[in-house]
Amino acid sequence: MMAIGLLSLLVTTVLPIVLVVLLVRHLAARSGGTGGDGRAVRRFFQYTLLFGLMVVAATGVTDLCGQLVDAQSVRGGGGADLARALTFTVFGIPMVAVVAAWVRRDLRRDADEKRSWGWGIYVTLASLTALVVAMSAAGEVISAALDGRVAHPASFVRLVVWALVWWGHWLLGERLLAVSARQPHLALGSLIGLGTSITGLVWLLGAAVTTMMGDVEGAVVVGARNELAAAGACLAVGVPVWWLYWLRRFSAAPRRGLWLGYVLLVGVGGSLVMTVVGATTALYSVLVWFVGNPSAALPGEHFAGTPLAAASVLVGGGSWWYHRDVFARGAPAGRSEVMRIYEYLLSGIALVAGASGITLALVALIEAVTPVGDVEVGTSLANSLLAAMTVLVVAGPLWWLFWRRIERIARAAPTEELASPARRIYLFVLFGVGGVIAVVVVLVAAFIGIQDALEGRLSGETLRTMRVPLALLVTTGAISGCHWPVFRHDRTVAPHEAARGPREVLLVGPADDDLAEAVRRATGARVELWIRSGDPWAVEEVLEAVAGVPGAVVAVIAGSDGVQAFAVEGRRLI
Repeated sequence: MMAIGLLSLLVTTVLPIVLVVLLVRHLAARSGGTGGDGRAVRRFFQYTLLFGLMVVAATGVTDLCGQLVDAQSVRGGGGADLARALTFTVFGIPMVAVVAAWVRRDLRRDADEKRSWGWGIYVTLASLTALVVAMSAAGEVISAALDGRVAHPASFVRLVVWALVWWGHWLLGERLLAVSARQPHLALGSLIGLGTSITGLVWLLGAAVTTMMGDVEGAVVVGARNELAAAGACLAVGVPVWWLYWLRRFSAAPRRGLWLGYVLLVGVGGSLVMTVVGATTALYSVLVWFVGNPSAALPGEHFAGTPLAAASVLVGGGSWWYHRDVFARGAPAGRSEVMRIYEYLLSGIALVAGASGITLALVALIEAVTPVGDVEVGTSLANSLLAAMTVLVVAGPLWWLFWRRIERIARAAPTEELASPARRIYLFVLFGVGGVIAVVVVLVAAFIGIQDALEGRLSGETLRTMRVPLALLVTTGAISGCHWPVFRHDRTVAPHEAARGPREVLLVGPADDDLAEAVRRATGARVELWIRSGDPWAVEEVLEAVAGVPGAVVAVIAGSDGVQAFAVEGRRLI
């Protein structure tokens, strides 16, 4: 059966891919190799096949070596596992070698291949797949060592094999991948390392506090399923990955889309969300125990999750402060558009958290004035009010702090601040999301009311059933109403965006990132630099040329006769 399954897999999956690849190569050869669409299709199947065969070969080697070092599994596991391991190894390695040689020849023959999306995606996906598998195996080995045990031999084998696969693809990316194409790999690797490190640290701190609070006899790290050992292993695995990907490499990358997305969305935004959630959870547990109606009679049971929540506050706050400092250290002087994005992001996160608190308060208010259903089970009214108050106490001051700073700057420099894209996008997203929520909750509330009316049971219980959509509708309306005067004032003060200059600037000349950054800061436009040889740029001359050309898109070319600037009316793809 195993042989039939493998044969079916080869016939239905691998063989069609091989045939399509050969057909594409034949057609490309007949057309002289100039067909962009043919090369794209060839790359898709070529790198998909290479990735699949790489996984098959690595899995086969892992399983085969694991069974060789563990003789008991060979004797008691039957022949199916050994047959699969032998098949994947004996056939997978030569097949992946053939496809890899094919890819290597294309990389040597065609310089554009190193910059292709197919090669970049393959290296990124293969590296991260091997990294995750190796991290999982390393976690098992370290956890067992911290727990006073010896890990299963298969974990050691999996760690070695997949670590070698990752290392090989890391070297491939360093030597054969364009610099710009490495950034997604570094960004995702940094994200994996940061997430694993933060998870391990929060877990370790929470488990340590729980252990110290409990009645533990003997050594701290003892037992087959010791939580401290697992948490320590998670931290020990994540920190080296984060150090390599972020501290050594990605932190020094240019401050562009991926870098800013990682630092702002993940480092700053994600850490702030983590801190707010942890603070809310910890404070809620304390208030319920002393003021509300706790469901557990013993303090140990009630506060079982509080150490993790408190650890989330400490770790999340530290991560937020670190990424905020990293962002601020290299930020350009003055108030840039990226700084505005940072502040509006924080304000939006705090606003969403505060809106959830208002919604919880309204839900509790409706519950207090409506009858309870016969089979309804939930938290007490006191606990619901405490949850709402906790969220508002944590998120409300944060939003007020961020938004007051934004409004203070807007009053000091209204012309530049009110016309910024970040502010407009913030307000448009706020009203857009509010409108979508309002439409959805109105439909839900109307459905509940009409259904109860048709069934003859329209009563106060209907209002209680509608409490969540009604609370969301009121909250959305209140937030939109508070921001509507701000939106109208902005449109009055800065009604036209054209006065700020072009929307895009294309620079064609010598490589000069400082010049491009200066043009971006001065115009607020999206700047793209195309490099060619020539005399050095002069910042004042370029800015003067851009200012003298009206239009949404301006091209500036450095030539032998100086700088030439002209408006571009549009693009056409052929």
